[in-house]
Amino acid sequence: MKPFFCRVGNKRKLLNFIKPYIPIHDTYIEPFFGSGALFFGLNEMVNNSIINDLDDDVYNGIILLKNADDNIDNYEICYTIETIQALVNKTTTDKNEQLLQYLYLSSCTFGNRGFGKIYTARTGLQKIKHIQFYKKRLENTIILKQDYKQIINDYDHKNAFFFLDPPYEKSGDLYKNPNIDYEEMNNILINMKGKFLLTINDSETIRNIFSHFYIVEIHVKGQGNGNSALGGLFRKELFIMNYIL
Repeated sequence: MKPFFCRVGNKRKLLNFIKPYIPIHDTYIEPFFGSGALFFGLNEMVNNSIINDLDDDVYNGIILLKNADDNIDNYEICYTIETIQALVNKTTTDKNEQLLQYLYLSSCTFGNRGFGKIYTARTGLQKIKHIQFYKKRLENTIILKQDYKQIINDYDHKNAFFFLDPPYEKSGDLYKNPNIDYEEMNNILINMKGKFLLTINDSETIRNIFSHFYIVEIHVKGQGNGNSALGGLFRKELFIMNYIL
């Protein structure tokens, strides 16, 4: 399944790289949910799940999706930039309209940032047509809006798997809550009982901070690293883990 909402930095293009590294687990936990590309891409592999994001738009959108009306005839799909813009500008208490607002803001704004002017007309029709599958996927899922440290403190156990996809270095203008203390994160992860896979940009700083763990370097197409321009031909990315399969 594709993510229902688009988000900057989503991991859909990395799914085939990530999946071979996922360990056996009984609880899936994602403290930086974003678009949830891995969560939705895993399908039946996930049983009990806890997903979390501090971003109000992510949290509210997923809550709406979990409780969504699965009768697609009750949604008024927009087909033009003008009608999409009118809908996202509208003040409404209608849950179907609110869900469409989040969907269009996430997929039709510049860079999928979720705010600002509508630049393109993506109808979202196919996602609405499959809304019952998204609801099914979220059925046994706890949805939270807390600091990632609280999530780890509350839900860490030996059979848990944490997928960590925090904001990358020098990406502060792309996220609403960009400030991550990687040294602090490292200290928390050192004491983790469960298993974790952290996806992060490749830099000397990151390698030094997380040097206690297993590090796998991959090359993927897309945005550049460090000071290189966005839209580069490829970038180096790191998978950091506290286990070896």
